[in-house]
Amino acid sequence: MSLSKSYKTCWKARLRDIKIPEDYEHIADLFNMIEPGSATAQSLEAEDKQMPATSNLKRNEDGLLVGFGRTRIIAENEEGQIIGYGASYRAPWVNPGQLASIFCVHPHFRGKGVGEMILFHIENWANEHQASVLSSILMDWIDASLPFAQKRGFLLDAHIFDLVLDLNLFDPAEYVDTAAQASKLGIKFITLADMPGEESERKLYELCVETSEDNPGQYDSLPPFAQWRKDFFPENSSRNDWVFIAVDGERFVGVTQLFSTEDAGVLYTNYTGVDKEYRGHGIAKALKSISIEAAINEGAHTMTTDSEESNAPMQYINRSFGYIPGQGHYRIVKQLKM
Repeated sequence: MSLSKSYKTCWKARLRDIKIPEDYEHIADLFNMIEPGSATAQSLEAEDKQMPATSNLKRNEDGLLVGFGRTRIIAENEEGQIIGYGASYRAPWVNPGQLASIFCVHPHFRGKGVGEMILFHIENWANEHQASVLSSILMDWIDASLPFAQKRGFLLDAHIFDLVLDLNLFDPAEYVDTAAQASKLGIKFITLADMPGEESERKLYELCVETSEDNPGQYDSLPPFAQWRKDFFPENSSRNDWVFIAVDGERFVGVTQLFSTEDAGVLYTNYTGVDKEYRGHGIAKALKSISIEAAINEGAHTMTTDSEESNAPMQYINRSFGYIPGQGHYRIVKQLKM
């Protein structure tokens, strides 16, 4: 039986299971219609290779869903053109009960019930596995996306948007005393290149775990150390001397990090966090100032980052440096029946 037959208003479209590797290029094309440059067939294949080969979803002693598993489906029109994609998945390290999802429709085929058909399949799969929460993201520049999700029971959980800093307009002299002020408290600023090795990396991991807990832009728990390390130090975009650390004695109390991007002269601030006990003393601003100076010395002309709308302290810091907000995405969540 066709996957789409369980939904009555399926228009002239049908759902089918994903075909690998044939569908990679078509899915990438669909993603790039929504967010240009966001995917390639090669990047999708690389992501797949990092996933477990088989599902092992189960419920823990509290009756909450744990383990790994996913469903991925394609929406086709009568001519066999791929016009939509949907997936629901769960990584082993996310909070029990949670499932993430993604659903998108070709711009020319929106408003015809295709998105609702995809979402119906995703939610049905989530309910079959007795998940308690379904999350997803929506691009904020697609006007109808948030109302579509809200009408179907999703709630807005966060609004995260990009920020851009034109380094040609940035004057480092205005921030020369930023690090000096924090240093009066006994804080030293180093890079991971000054203290390389697993011990330092584990200290950074512990700091990121602690600071992410009250970061409104963070939803899931951080993965175990081995997976976090792969994400935090990607070989093609990370360098030890681009990991800037605030140190009090032997304690790591703050961090910010730069990534290279596919665009020459553009660097991305991947993460900034400061230990709760050390906040309010200008450490985050000092770290950002040091990283911006390093970017300028690298010949960068632009820096980018992202921030959650309600993260007032980080919003203030970014705006004080001259970052300009741009497009972003909404994080949405829906409570499911268990």
